[in-house]
Amino acid sequence: MIMQELTPPQRLLLTEILRRLLEITNRKYQEVERDLAKRWAGYWGEIALANYVKELPQDKYYIFHDLQLQIHGIYFQIDTLLLSQNYILIIEAKNISGTLVFDNVFKQLIRIHKDGTEESFEDPRVQCERLQSLLRRWMVKNGCKLLPIDTLVFLKSTNTILKTNSADNADFNKVCKGRDLFNKIEKLEQRYNQVKVNNETIIQMGKLLLSQQSPKPINILEEYKLTAKDIRSGVCCPIETCRFIPMNYKRGKWNCPACHTTSNDAHLEALGDHFYLIKPTMTNIECRNFLHLPTYDTSQKILFKLNLPTTGKTKSRLYYLSPKKVTPCVL
Repeated sequence: MIMQELTPPQRLLLTEILRRLLEITNRKYQEVERDLAKRWAGYWGEIALANYVKELPQDKYYIFHDLQLQIHGIYFQIDTLLLSQNYILIIEAKNISGTLVFDNVFKQLIRIHKDGTEESFEDPRVQCERLQSLLRRWMVKNGCKLLPIDTLVFLKSTNTILKTNSADNADFNKVCKGRDLFNKIEKLEQRYNQVKVNNETIIQMGKLLLSQQSPKPINILEEYKLTAKDIRSGVCCPIETCRFIPMNYKRGKWNCPACHTTSNDAHLEALGDHFYLIKPTMTNIECRNFLHLPTYDTSQKILFKLNLPTTGKTKSRLYYLSPKKVTPCVL
């Protein structure tokens, strides 16, 4: 049973918005674009994994995607977690193609490109060991029944060539590609063949995991050493092939000077961008400046229509934006 569906990660969403609102000439644009490509690749790896685990017996496993927990101020994220009456399985998804060498001396993963150049990554097996330790500590802290916890590294690309600098082939027991995932899980089921807890306990544990989710706060502007001044303000044209900024507001409609598209609610995306990138509140003046509105009354009318929570009065009134009221870019 899928307890938590896979959704686009917050960091991917924020990086997507940031790339769209940065000027191409900005000093950080290329770095953001590179990071965005890596985050999309990682998400595609998680999507591939999610599609495979859907085939697992629904009555045997409770499945959690992108589980985000915290223990003593340490935030950790698990791509996919399988919870059963016999054991718990952490699966870390990776979308890295090419020839991969697992370096057991320095605990790193080396990708060898076609031109012979090498690129180093942290060994995902080491990442899994950290997640295993943190989850065990989390379970103890929350009074959960201790079940055996095992790990797997899932590689999306079946064309990936795996090598190791060790003669011990057991190094790949924790690594799988594509549908080999099911063979690995079958072997784990043979290893953990004793029922440890009843189904009611597993359901309670699953509900606890969901209730204790604690995503790590992300300030994407701060991470890239940017400020709100680096962000292009204005309403973005909703036409994917255009995306001109800023649209003009005339007679209750947004008009694109580039492709002449009109929209009644294109400002919702811009307000969503403000919510995620800058801050979740704004004054009337901030709204007017950010959306490039002609008058104070126009911005007040737009904010009132959203029926947002407020504090303060007149010019000092603060409007509280919410993801339920505003719409950031759709991935």
